[in-house]
Order: sequence, then C-alpha cells, then structure tokens
Amino acid sequence: MQIRATQVRDIMTPDPRVIEPGATVREAWATMKENGFRHLPVVDAGRLVGVISITDIGRLGATVPAILERTVAQSMTPNPMTMSPDEPIESAAAQMGLHKINCLPIIEGDKLVGIVTTYDLLDALVRRLMPRSTRPPE
Repeated sequence: MQIRATQVRDIMTPDPRVIEPGATVREAWATMKENGFRHLPVVDAGRLVGVISITDIGRLGATVPAILERTVAQSMTPNPMTMSPDEPIESAAAQMGLHKINCLPIIEGDKLVGIVTTYDLLDALVRRLMPRSTRPPE
C-alpha cells in the first residue's frame, strides 16, 4: 500500500471568506477582526485579484481614518502567488518561506477554492511529529 503525500487540499481552509476590491479598508479590518482572520483574498467578478492582511493594514495605519476609507484595491497585494490544491504541502511551505509570505490562495482552474496559512502548515507539522496516540482529533 502506497501512502499519499499530504497535499495542500488536506490542510487548506476551503471556500475562504473573500472581500471585493471596492470595499473599504475599514470593512476588511472589521471582517478580519470579527472572524479571527489574518488574510482576506480579494475577488472581483469571481476572479482572485489580490490579498489584504491584518499586517498590511497595520503597517498602513489601522487607526488613521484616511487609511481606513481607502479601497481594498488601493491597499491590497495585487496578483498574489497562488498554488494548486494538488501540490504537496512541502511545496507550499517552501514557496511561503522563499517569498516571506504568510498565506497562499489556492486556485483550481481559475477558481479560488481555499487558502493556506503559516498556521495551517505548522498544524500539519505538529500532526506529523506527534505520535498518533497523542494527536488531537482531526
């Protein structure tokens, strides 16, 4: 019996919450804070066009009214690096480490199907390293 390598689809958050580029930075900040997210994919007409993060907003000035009224399109990281759900998680970790990014939108065809974050990768690492008898339930 061959053991399949852990793929990105096994650890990603499927169907992530998204935001439109015309929304305000204030709306993005509120959505992330209320839901405990650190990243929001930015989708326009069903197509991924960027990512905005809590870190991006904090760096811009999360308490500055003029910053909060900007559009997400003005503040996001455009054309983010993406990955297929069929890639091994080692590839996701390598790309994130190499490019010093904290999330990867996961694309199948031209559709956003998930997101992988550094926390997802750390959780996968812990599950690999822990003996089966002491692992938390999946």
